[in-house]
Amino acid sequence: MLKSERHGKELIERIDKRITTLSFHVQEYFWLDFTQLNKIYRCKTEEYSQTAVNKFNVMPESILDWVFDFMPLRATSAQATAIMDLVEERWEDLVGEMPLKIVYPALEGHEWRTVTGFDPKNTRWSYHNGGSWPAACIKSGRPQIAKRAIAGRATPFQGWLA
Repeated sequence: MLKSERHGKELIERIDKRITTLSFHVQEYFWLDFTQLNKIYRCKTEEYSQTAVNKFNVMPESILDWVFDFMPLRATSAQATAIMDLVEERWEDLVGEMPLKIVYPALEGHEWRTVTGFDPKNTRWSYHNGGSWPAACIKSGRPQIAKRAIAGRATPFQGWLA
């Protein structure tokens, strides 16, 4: 997937060296399972330090009751295709000049309070982006959407996709 010309080999070596650190980072800071959820429920909020257990100050009441019923679900092939079709059809609304939005239009009022659990960190247009959309595009067989999403943007990753 990476271009092999120029610095491709050097880049792959650097990626290999960082994979252990990246794995730790993802498991430590982004992994949510029953053990992590129990820790969050027992932790204090508004606690900021190197030793804070609740590193991102997640408010337990902001975690919706159905989160674990939802997490194991994966899109079927037909659902993944439909999602990618929708992204292409509604490109200007969903992508435009910004990274792909997970919720469009932005939630407000009662709907925002219901969905975000009143979490002040999730203000209008500031929700978590739901993960790596380019990776989802590639996995669902639509790499052209990933390329289009990053084409023309001044990022340090330009030219990485072959």
